[in-house]
Formats: sequence, C-alpha cells, structure tokens
Amino acid sequence: MKKKFILGASILALAIPTFVTANSNIRIWMKGNLIKSDVAPYIYQERTMVPLRVISENLGKEVTWDGAKRSVNIKDEKGNEFSLIIGGKFMEDISANVDRKIELDAPALIKDDRTFVPLRAIAEAFGERVDWDKDKRVVVIGEGYDTNKIKEEKKEVLDPLGLDYLYNKDMAGKSDEEKTQYEKAMRAQESKVFKGYKNGDVEGCLAWLSFAKAGEFFEPEQNKNPFLNPKKDGLGIGLTKRGEAMSGYEKTEGEDYYKRDCMGLASGPCVAGLEHFDYYINYDGTFSYFRLPLHYQGTAPEMLKEVKNIVAHPKKIKFIKADKSEIEKLLKTLVDAENDYKLKDLV
Repeated sequence: MKKKFILGASILALAIPTFVTANSNIRIWMKGNLIKSDVAPYIYQERTMVPLRVISENLGKEVTWDGAKRSVNIKDEKGNEFSLIIGGKFMEDISANVDRKIELDAPALIKDDRTFVPLRAIAEAFGERVDWDKDKRVVVIGEGYDTNKIKEEKKEVLDPLGLDYLYNKDMAGKSDEEKTQYEKAMRAQESKVFKGYKNGDVEGCLAWLSFAKAGEFFEPEQNKNPFLNPKKDGLGIGLTKRGEAMSGYEKTEGEDYYKRDCMGLASGPCVAGLEHFDYYINYDGTFSYFRLPLHYQGTAPEMLKEVKNIVAHPKKIKFIKADKSEIEKLLKTLVDAENDYKLKDLV
C-alpha cells in the first residue's frame, strides 16, 4: 500500500550506518535564499546529505513513500518522476516513456527519523545546478549566488579543551553499543589542544579535576588539591570495556556485564588509600560515576548483588571548564593503569 505526502511528513526509521560525520555548520542556499532545515545536513561518503523535506519544500516536489518496497518516489508538475530505494545504489527515472537508471554517489539513508538523500544527485536529476562554496561551507542550488552576501557563522566552542563530543546531545538517545563505538573513536583521536596526547587522556584529566571540584574524593585534602596524589604517584587512566563481567569472575552464577565502556581513574600511594572512581559520559556536559569496594564481604551472590546495585545507582557530576594549564599539569603525571586496561591500547 502506498502512502502519499507533500512536504515535511516523516518517513519511518529503518537503518543507518554507525558512523557518519555530522556537519551542522553546512548551509544550503537555494534560488536566492539560505533555507532552513529542522535537521542538519551532514557529510556521508564525501557527499552532502540533506533531509528530503528540503527538496519537497523548496523545489516544489511531491513525495510518495512505499513502505512495502522501502522506496521513495519524487516527482514534479512537469511530469519528471524518480524512484529510489533506501540504501540503494541507483535512482530510477520512471517519467513517462523513460526507463533508465542513475547511479547515486551515496545511497538514501534514514537518520533521526528523516530520509536523507544525496543533494547533488537529486537536484541535478530535476535540472538544477549545484555548486559548493568550500570557504563558507554553503551548498549552492540554482543561479545568482553571491558569496559576499553570506555572513560567516559564529562557531560555538563547547569546550576549549577540544572535547566537544562530551556535549553531543545527538548521542544521548543512542544504544549502549553505539555510544561505546562513538566514545572509542573520539577518545582515540589526537588532541587538537595538547600535542602528543589523545582526547581520552585529556578527558580523564578533566574528569579528575571535576571530581575534586564536586568534593567527591575520600580525603578533603585531595578535593582541595587534586594534584596531590598524582604529583607523588602518577595518575592512572584505565578502561573497563563493554561486555566485561561486573564482578570480575566470569563464572559467577547470575553474572551481569557492563553495557557501556567505563573510564576508571586512580591515584594513591597504596591500594588501601587509593583515590579512584569509574564513570561514563551523559553527553550533556556531565558524567555519571560509581565506586566499587576494594574488598568484598560475604558470598559470591552477595558480592554480585552489591556490585549490580552500585553500578545501577551512579552519581552525576558536571564537567568543569578547566584551565588549560591545570590539564597540562595533570597530563604530565599520567602513568599506565593495569596492563589489561591501557587506554591507549584499547582506543
């Protein structure tokens, strides 16, 4: 059964690859004006992907969604009509007395409950000229474009330490697996602010300082001076990977496993006096942390119950806007955590 809609009707979400490059600062100029889009364009396979709503609203196209075939038909008042399947490599020209396939430079995809299509392929199929202003990052459709009339967008710096991914609200609703893959990729990137370090190193140091600012360390002196232990003993940044046993004993009956990667920070002169915590990102500028006991009392089931309860009730802390010099001071104290959990090896 076919369902017809004009302009901005949503198309049911089907699938999207795990990694795409978000480019919210990409703008679209169409026939004399910058146009607005409720969902930002992005780059996928080096092609600009735009929500189909942009085509239907601003080029006057009529769109039909066929749920059974998972296909989209686009046509105009001149009788031009094209059909494409979500994820397909071709777009079919099904206009009257025409039967030809047009290879797409990128497939149509579903993202954020919107159908995204490769802008150049769709626009040019309907006879529209498409250009790219790389300096202003503007996709140009049609004639009469004047780059001098396009004002530079003010780029918001979410984090002066280069950790903008901590504020990526789009990730908040993703699955635990997607979050884990995203965090792994972001932490592995070289820091744009601190030469010779990775984002994961910087993030761990920021979490350590934020923890002290919130007054969460056991020792009051550590909260007043978060450089106290690292100065003497170094700062260890470890990683507990998604899928690891919570108790540490894989054969424990009723075992549960971590659903997210958890960063672990530790510094102290000995195990008994260790300052430590584990945390995961919330993507709103906060992280949630928990602390597991250094020693357990009771049976294995009792231990597992205690661990699951602690992990299920984390406490939220806000990342502070740390001074660059403070982060540098901590970065210089970094030491590898346990061999199995070396952050640089895992990310």
